Amino acid sequence: MLIGLLLLFLLSVTYGQVPPTDRNCGHDLANLWLDVVVVVDNSAPMTQEGLTEVAAQIVTVFGAGTRIGTNYIDKRTTRVGLVTYNTEATIQADLNRFQSPDDLFSTVFQILPNDLSTSEDVFLAKGIGAAEQLLAAGRKNNTRKNYKQMVIVYASAYNDEGEEDPRPIAERLKASGVSIATVAFDQTGDEEMIKLIGEIATPGFNFTNEDENLVKEIQTAMIQTNCYCSNLWTQYRETFEDPHSSKFGVCLRPVALTAGWTPAKFACQNMIQTGYMVTEYDQKKHDYVFKLVRNDTSFPEPYVYHIGLSYVNGGYAWQQPVGHALVPLNDSLWNPGFPTQSSTTTAVLNQQSSSAFRVGWQNVNQYTVSERYVCEVAACDTSTYCE
Repeated sequence: MLIGLLLLFLLSVTYGQVPPTDRNCGHDLANLWLDVVVVVDNSAPMTQEGLTEVAAQIVTVFGAGTRIGTNYIDKRTTRVGLVTYNTEATIQADLNRFQSPDDLFSTVFQILPNDLSTSEDVFLAKGIGAAEQLLAAGRKNNTRKNYKQMVIVYASAYNDEGEEDPRPIAERLKASGVSIATVAFDQTGDEEMIKLIGEIATPGFNFTNEDENLVKEIQTAMIQTNCYCSNLWTQYRETFEDPHSSKFGVCLRPVALTAGWTPAKFACQNMIQTGYMVTEYDQKKHDYVFKLVRNDTSFPEPYVYHIGLSYVNGGYAWQQPVGHALVPLNDSLWNPGFPTQSSTTTAVLNQQSSSAFRVGWQNVNQYTVSERYVCEVAACDTSTYCE
């Protein structure tokens, strides 16, 4: 079975028929553009050795050529703030303090290993509360409002008594679009503490200092945070029902206005730079788009909507951004009896069948059949800067 699949793949490569795939999020750390506040527990239990380890991790996380500060021609830059905390929080650097990687790295190593507190107590709420202040100050006068924000927490203890409960602040931050990554430092084998610290993190962004690939995990969390869609657009994800599942670098937008296929194509192109009508390269994407449409109350049943498939130069192909070559059709999700052979039915839409949970492709006239439609565009990420 495996040999057969391998031969099939090799044949597809040989004849140039590798199935098209949806765009992944950009992953070039040199082009990261975020506002990040690093929050470090410097209470006595962290130990000087632990703080030195944290300093080394911070340097490594941001040491992949990331443009630190704002003094660059390229707008893909990352600002980094630094907070230490024990019973109280200290803002060591605001988001405009560091204007180069060397400045960040030298200051981190100067501060953290030499800033161990004698306090045995530590209140995480103080630390992320200070981070919230820094992020709010960083948005003053609408500064960098298109940049995603993130908090990275290094913690050795957890306290949720009364005003020291970090959960309300964490939930407020996440509700406003801020990602939180946590690194629990396990000093005593306290699994419950590790669990509680992890619960304030954005799902999937909870780590420990024992993780073998910790730096890579934090960098992946930053890349995922930096991959997002503009307002009114929905990010294509691994699972529609799980808003925290892995993201693709693709944004989708159902449009409730009706239009012929060709006017709809131009509408998507004019709606947003590099926009085009949606592709459905495989069953998974097809089903995701249908769930998105069904979740939009402005789309009535039976569900009918144009997609970016049309008959061009002797074959069906998918729309792409203006200036890019069309992508030949690979999969086949036609309703029974389609496609029909006619020179006037070159456009394709999704038409709901007798089943309430299924739509399939049907070819129609590109001008006379007016229906709703779905647009697509590349996500904002390290490859695509969005104003």
